[in-house]
Amino acid sequence: MKKPFFVLRYFAVLLFGFLGLFGSTTWSASNDSPKSSASLLSGFFGLDNALPFRANLLCLGGSGLDGMPVVLSRTIEPDSLEPEDFQIVTKSGVIHSPHCVTLRPAQDPGELRTVLLIGEFGDVDDDPPALVRVVGDIFSDENSSGKRSRVNFRGAQVEVTPLHEGPSLVFAEIVPLSEVAKDTRGSACPDEATQIVRVVWNGGVRLLNREELGDFERMLYEVTVRTKDSSERRINPAALGDLGDGDNNHLLCLKTEDVAISVRFPAGYLADPNLDLNPDTSVKINSANAKNGDKLD
Repeated sequence: MKKPFFVLRYFAVLLFGFLGLFGSTTWSASNDSPKSSASLLSGFFGLDNALPFRANLLCLGGSGLDGMPVVLSRTIEPDSLEPEDFQIVTKSGVIHSPHCVTLRPAQDPGELRTVLLIGEFGDVDDDPPALVRVVGDIFSDENSSGKRSRVNFRGAQVEVTPLHEGPSLVFAEIVPLSEVAKDTRGSACPDEATQIVRVVWNGGVRLLNREELGDFERMLYEVTVRTKDSSERRINPAALGDLGDGDNNHLLCLKTEDVAISVRFPAGYLADPNLDLNPDTSVKINSANAKNGDKLD
């Protein structure tokens, strides 16, 4: 069954939830090994020859083509991104290149790791895409590199997820309070938050009725934290941020100084626009921004 593709909420609701069609990664739904080097975390065949006409606002000539979102392990330099940087290999071995690539709608500071590929990538029934790989030079951005070395994603690859699977968590990181974007298109964490965790799904997620997440779903998010005596406990976010902008990121606003080490969300509550429900999914929090130099992976 073909998925209706994204309806991006970019430019005042014109393209609402374009990323919401992403399915889950081909990794286990419990993704317990975050990558800090140059790797692809997920790739999803989101639409087969059915991008809507409004996709031309993202990519001239994109209407009627395929769509595939790809999540990278680190944020990238937008200027280093070109369509010829990617190749998609089908089950039979046919190689395709994207017609266009875009970072929208996940383009707030700190979010630049989800790339939407638009083009002809194979047929879901006869010869579906099986692998996506980076063949050009895509560089991590200097701001995300910090004390880490700037990396090139050339050579990274990941198996493509089939259409029918629901969305999963693929990445999480601590967001220093001083670096929280004030110009985000999504909602912000309250001022009283003492720690913020950004989680990245392999696609946008909403409720089955297509509404945005609320207080009930906030309580479903479960964050494991490590106390000063090295014991662990589970808490729920005090609030959710980065809602209402149609991308695949959420901010978990915490009221604790304990070090956040992992995030879990139970199965069956969030869905992409094709109404594919999420599996039970969890992810370790990337240690690059962890407090006190804690090593989490």
